[in-house]
Amino acid sequence: MPDSYELEPEPNRPDLPGEVALREDPDEVLTAAAADLYIQANACIRQFGDFHLALSGGAFVEQLFVRLMADPLYRALPWTRTQLWVAADSPEADSQGVRVIVDEVLRHHAGIPENQIHTLDPTHPDAHETYEKKLLETLGWREKGHDRLDFLVVGLGEGMPGVGQDLAGGRVVSRFRQDSGTELVSMTPMFVNGSRFIALLGSGQECKSAIQAAGRGEIPYRPVGGVQKWYLDHAAVKECE
Repeated sequence: MPDSYELEPEPNRPDLPGEVALREDPDEVLTAAAADLYIQANACIRQFGDFHLALSGGAFVEQLFVRLMADPLYRALPWTRTQLWVAADSPEADSQGVRVIVDEVLRHHAGIPENQIHTLDPTHPDAHETYEKKLLETLGWREKGHDRLDFLVVGLGEGMPGVGQDLAGGRVVSRFRQDSGTELVSMTPMFVNGSRFIALLGSGQECKSAIQAAGRGEIPYRPVGGVQKWYLDHAAVKECE
C-alpha cells in the first residue's frame, strides 16, 4: 500500500462575470444557494416588509426548492410574505418546466398565499403584456428605486430568461424565440439586470454550453447595483476546461 497518494486537483475557477461559488458536488451547490436565498429573503423582509422571488425552470432549480421545503434549516423562510414570480415560461415546456416547480413544489407546500403566486399562460398571445402590467403594478407598491426583484433563480440551460433576446427596447416582459427555436415569454435582460441578486445554478455537463456562452459574453446578465453569483459543481466546470 503506498505511503501517500495524490489528490485529484480542483478544477480552475471559471472566468465569469460576478461571483462564483464552486463546490465539489451538487448537494453542496444547493446548500450554498439555499443559504444565500434564505439570508436575502429575511434581509428584504426586514427592510421592505416583503420579498420578491422569481425563478426559471430546470431540474436543478427544482431540486433547490425541494431542499428549501424539506430542510429544517430553512423552515423559517418567510414564504407568507413572499411574492413569487415566473421569470420565463414556454408553451413547449416539458416536465422540468417552471410550472411544475410552482404547482407541485411551492403552491401546496410553501404556504405562499394564492394571490402572491404570479404565473403566466405562455400559450396566450397577450401573456407578455398582461404579465408585465401585473409585475409593474405589484412592484409599484414599493418606494421608487426599490421596485425591483429581490432574488432571481436561473437554471443554466434551455429557457434562461432574456438569453438570445434583443437588448434594445424598454419592455419588462416580452415574447421571443431563442436561437434553439424555443419560444419564451420572458422577463427581459433590462428587467433581469435590475434584480438585487441573480443566482445562476448549474451542475454537470448539462450546463456546459451555458457556461461557455457566458464566457463569450452571450448571457446578458450584468446587474446594476446588485449581485450576480454562479453556483457550480466541479463536474460542470471540468466539462468546460
